[in-house]
Amino acid sequence: MHEETWGTFLEPDPALADVDDLHEALHIPIYSGHHAPLKTFAGRSTIFDRITARIESSQVAYEDQCSAHHYFDVFCRVERTHLELTRLVDVGVFMGGSSAILAGCVEPMGLELDLVDVNHAYLQFTRERLRRLFPNAMARVRMFHGDLPTYVSIVLTAEPQTRAFVHHDGAHDFNQVVKDLSALYFVRDRVHGLAIQGTHLRGSIEHNNFVDAAVYAVFGVGVDCEPLGANFPVGDPVTNPNRWNGNYFLAGRHEGMYVPFAGLDWKYPHPSMELEAFLPVKA
Repeated sequence: MHEETWGTFLEPDPALADVDDLHEALHIPIYSGHHAPLKTFAGRSTIFDRITARIESSQVAYEDQCSAHHYFDVFCRVERTHLELTRLVDVGVFMGGSSAILAGCVEPMGLELDLVDVNHAYLQFTRERLRRLFPNAMARVRMFHGDLPTYVSIVLTAEPQTRAFVHHDGAHDFNQVVKDLSALYFVRDRVHGLAIQGTHLRGSIEHNNFVDAAVYAVFGVGVDCEPLGANFPVGDPVTNPNRWNGNYFLAGRHEGMYVPFAGLDWKYPHPSMELEAFLPVKA
């Protein structure tokens, strides 16, 4: 947030157009190399099949952070509600796993896509990956350098006509997720629904990975939501801490949640609070 580009839309880096190893050029390590097996859902939607074909034919090296089930469920929520939407907002793009799915919806569904991340390298990587996948959609794709509260403050508050579908796979830290979701309270009339990933995530205590608790803190324990993504049984290897950062998934809990904003009973923030309280403060 101390960079000059914080809180602005970035321009694409033309030097990346002919780069073979995007992740190396942008100093992004690939740890697991996991690719979500999107063909698991072949034949269910012609649009999703086209997205899958584009992704699987690409030569860009990347890794996914979500399951194929999560990506397909998010796609289905967008497809189901797209006539009520104007924009897709992907918060926490990393190497473009969810962004690629959402970018594939831009043209056939007449939508825009904003990529939101605190890391400009992730934004440039994802934007260039999308350009190679869906070149005709890029006129409707933007990169915003900042966190979700900053995006809300600068972009959504100035756009009363926007109806957004927000996909959140950013910081999984409890405090930051509460800040992110609380910021949406101030533009709740411009957000149609929220898909949030990592509600089954736990890990080393210093990472404070309690996304589900943050959802309940803001929307209430009885929030009206739909499950998204994979649900792993007891004994599955991913229910044990991994070797990179100690993260693991709760058995029997879905990977994410979809929360429609119509009729939400907000438990936080208090109506007397202001958006500025959730913005990052420069030291």
